[in-house]
Order: sequence, then structure tokens, then C-alpha cells
Amino acid sequence: MECLRTDMHEACLKIDKECQVLTVHGSTNEIIPIEDVLEIAKIKLNHKLHIMEGANHGYTSHQTKLASIVMNFIRTVLEQDKVALK
Repeated sequence: MECLRTDMHEACLKIDKECQVLTVHGSTNEIIPIEDVLEIAKIKLNHKLHIMEGANHGYTSHQTKLASIVMNFIRTVLEQDKVALK
């Protein structure tokens, strides 16, 4: 798998400092340890972390909730951008 060869610390450092970042992580995710996600949260200042209780790596039974979280994040960022442009 490609993700296993990705240095997430290095990848996070390459993201523009002004870029808003959302990470949604399932509490029962057996693929990516929660510790890895918490490390990303420490690296990125413009980072929002949402732990979805009971969700696995594929968010199998949590698709609607996942979509809601992502849409709310996008709305919030767009609203912040509107205010900043005024």
C-alpha cells in the first residue's frame, strides 16, 4: 500500500501553513493508529481533528455523519474566507 510508505510528518510539513486541514478518524480504525493522527494534529496549526466514535477505517456505518462533518468544515472555511476578503 502506498500509504505505508508515506512519511506523514514530512507530508504535513509540505502543506501550506495557511491551508485549513480536517482529519476525521474512526475510533475503531484498525488501519491507522490514533497516535499517528494526534501527531498530525500537533504539526498542523490550522488543523481540525474529529474522532468519530464507533467508526472503522472505511466509516462503513457512518457515511452520513462523515459527509456532515466534511460539509460543515467546508462551510466554515468558506465563511472564514468570505469574512477575510471583506
